[in-house]
Amino acid sequence: MVKNKNVREWIIKHKNIEYICSVCTGAILIGATGLLNGKNATTHHLALKMLQDNYPDIRVSSESKVVQDGNIITSGGVSSGINMALYLVENITGKSTADRTAKAIEFNL
Repeated sequence: MVKNKNVREWIIKHKNIEYICSVCTGAILIGATGLLNGKNATTHHLALKMLQDNYPDIRVSSESKVVQDGNIITSGGVSSGINMALYLVENITGKSTADRTAKAIEFNL
C-alpha cells in the first residue's frame, strides 16, 4: 500500500477530516504521505524501528498503545485498534459511554 500513489494521494486529499486513524502498520502508510512529519505516532511494536528509520521526522513512541497528534491517531498492533476505538468513543461521546462500550464488548481498559 505504501507504494500505491492513489492511496497516498487519497489520504493527503482528506488530511483535514476530523480524524485520520491507523491501526498497526497503517502508520507507515500515513508516514509515507508526509502527514506525520514533526508529529508523534506509534505502530506495531515490531515495526517501530522501521517507522523511525524510514521516516526520521516522526517522533515514534513505544510507550503508548494509542497516540494522537492533531487529527491523526495511531495505534499499536491489531488489538490496540480496540483501545483506539474506545479512545475515540470517549473523546466524542464521553467516558461513561466508552466505559459502557468496553463492558459490552467485554474489553478491560
